[in-house]
Amino acid sequence: MENKNKKQTKIQKIKKDNNSLSLPNYEPLRDELSKILENQRISKKKQDQILETTQKGFIGLALRNEELLNSNDQMKQQLDEVLKELNVIKEEREEKAARKEARANRKRLPKRDPMTGKIYRELMLATEGPTYIHLRTRMALCILAVTGIRINELLSLKVSQLETLFKENWIAIDRSKRGPSNHKAFLTKEGKKIIQDRQKDFQLIFLMKEQDSYLFTAESNHYKPLDRVVITRDVNKMMREVSNQISGKLNITSHSFRIGYITQLWKDSKDIEFVKQTIGHRKLDTTSAYVNKLSDQERQKRIDQLE
Repeated sequence: MENKNKKQTKIQKIKKDNNSLSLPNYEPLRDELSKILENQRISKKKQDQILETTQKGFIGLALRNEELLNSNDQMKQQLDEVLKELNVIKEEREEKAARKEARANRKRLPKRDPMTGKIYRELMLATEGPTYIHLRTRMALCILAVTGIRINELLSLKVSQLETLFKENWIAIDRSKRGPSNHKAFLTKEGKKIIQDRQKDFQLIFLMKEQDSYLFTAESNHYKPLDRVVITRDVNKMMREVSNQISGKLNITSHSFRIGYITQLWKDSKDIEFVKQTIGHRKLDTTSAYVNKLSDQERQKRIDQLE
């Protein structure tokens, strides 16, 4: 009786729904075989032996079939995972190709002109006014002119950072998303003069704001930096108005300050590695795109200096 229960348990362990050799399929076969044996004038003992042997064979086949079904499921799962990975790779390649095509088809913006001292002075005259927005725009134009930083880099500046601008002629710029987290933007001789000319504006800022507040904010909340869209809109609006008044159809935007700063550094030094490090580019190719090549005379002069 115990052996019979063990055999039944073995068969019952075969639980696959799609296993055709499961217990419900075995029982009709066993009953049919029992009827055949009863009609064959075989002793009861012999019948039990035949049934037992048959049952063992069935169990063996069922277990083997179960293993094959499990193996098939595992292979199917692995195949599904491989196909999923291939689909991810395919999607990434398609996205990369789409971005590449979009860049190739993208209309290039007209070349922007560099900022000059004359245009800067016109901008400052145009922004003269008593309102907070006038003051904020003048401050933005001034700092862009003397540091060559990007307009979005204005937004993280705090009032306390202006201290080094006056005392040590540099200001720390947060570039944690692009490279070194604290790039120092140094003032040139012209930059120092511009800062001194805007002393009154800086003094107003120191009176209006706490040291730990942001430099560029809304008038009502000095502890929340201004949105990039707002500062870009204010600066570029003023620059469009001024450029329309200047003959020659200049294309100047907030980035013209950075172009002008790099152009002047290159003109004064003719040292592209120095310009790259001063402006904070990570790659020399980026700096090269801003500067003109040395003339034959300039290259000859530099070579002569090496002797």
